Amino acid sequence: MHGGDVLVIGYGSELRGDDAAGRRAAEAVAARELPGVSVLSVPQLMPEIAADLAGCRLAIFVDASVVDEAVEVRPLAPASPDWRLTHHVAPSSLLALAAAVASAPANAVVVTIPASNFQLGTALSATTTVAVSEAVDRIVDLCHGRTPAS
Repeated sequence: MHGGDVLVIGYGSELRGDDAAGRRAAEAVAARELPGVSVLSVPQLMPEIAADLAGCRLAIFVDASVVDEAVEVRPLAPASPDWRLTHHVAPSSLLALAAAVASAPANAVVVTIPASNFQLGTALSATTTVAVSEAVDRIVDLCHGRTPAS
């Protein structure tokens, strides 16, 4: 269970280059020790995380993106989960599961970080490293109830 009214969940593989961007951003937020903010850094989203979402005012999911060319913050709504193929779930499905078993956060967003290098290794590309720093600033703004700059 989390210990705050904001839960930041960074996810991705630590061994696939830029895929770790969400986790790196979440860990940087955790290092700031913001009051009322809890952080999870996980390889993938799993149904068990739904319990951590109960009682949150805001859930912030953070992930790498091959589609976005800049850091993006988008609202997120619950969507019906599809459990047939894997334990890995989408953020919207995790919100729906949280609502079904306890209570979903009042608000949720996904922060995507541009990424291009998914080769084996632990280093982020230079572009993604800069984007992680920008994402952290936007996440901190969200944690403080401020709308992040576009």
